[in-house]
Amino acid sequence: MKKLISTLFTLSLLVAPVSGYALKIGYVNPNILLSEYAEATGIEKKLEAQFNGPKQAIDDKATAIKALEKEIKTNELLMTENKLIASKTKVAKMFAEYKQMALALETKLKEVRKKEMQVFGKVVNTVVKKYATENKYDFVVNEGVLYVDDKSNITDDISALVLKAVKK
Repeated sequence: MKKLISTLFTLSLLVAPVSGYALKIGYVNPNILLSEYAEATGIEKKLEAQFNGPKQAIDDKATAIKALEKEIKTNELLMTENKLIASKTKVAKMFAEYKQMALALETKLKEVRKKEMQVFGKVVNTVVKKYATENKYDFVVNEGVLYVDDKSNITDDISALVLKAVKK
């Protein structure tokens, strides 16, 4: 009996500090951070300026393909067989070039966005770690949360710090 009481007493001493400790958890909405970061840094304008020329070339190629296809369809009965084959071959080549240009542009755009996202990720991680340490947060989560109390939502604070870090 003494052993049982002693064991229960020891267990209660071990559990007491844990039960008195409350975790401090914060939540950050990454979508809000990303949109405000993109707005502050002007990423979309930079990307638009950088890729507007190649995109216009692709659009021009698509217009030329449509015009040639329309011409072939309109004049198909009047064309000689050789000219018809040559025109269809030209459309096929133009379409292959169009697809290649579009794929190259998409690949380059993804690459540039990936680099920008890496920069964004580094800035946010640095800011969140600093904020969490200073304010003694045990956890800061960003996704998979169904409900967040306003006092746990630290998105506005983190956003302000991220914008400050970007403007330095």
